[in-house]
Amino acid sequence: MFYKLGLEKSKPELLEALAEYYSDKKESNNVLGINNGLKDLEFLSYDNAYEAYILTQIKIVESLPSVINDHIFMLNVGDDIDIVLEDFELEVYRIKKDVYCNLKEWDTLLDHVDYERISEITSNPKGYGDKILKELFWIRKFEEKHL
Repeated sequence: MFYKLGLEKSKPELLEALAEYYSDKKESNNVLGINNGLKDLEFLSYDNAYEAYILTQIKIVESLPSVINDHIFMLNVGDDIDIVLEDFELEVYRIKKDVYCNLKEWDTLLDHVDYERISEITSNPKGYGDKILKELFWIRKFEEKHL
């Protein structure tokens, strides 16, 4: 429950950080790919790690709280905890897959990162690029394990 509240409270901060980034870069809604005030992820390249990370987090914050609510409800009505947890992990995967699917350059970059570096990134990401790669690696691991 606290995680869900933290997610919901972080959205205004993320939007403010993105607005500051755009104003610092002198970007406006005339820039290619702006939709509803947010740049579409498919128009981002790997050289914009900060912008990509903020946008992905906003999209996750918009999607994940309802999934959390649904699964808390399932537990409250007595559904089996193992089934609820499995379903929750699958829903988190779907959200992340949807959010990160347009970061193709990042996914390609992950192909060229050795296992030692991936281990460092997953245990202690150092920057926004590392955080994106960590999420993409999580998606790949989930697919290898479950799909």
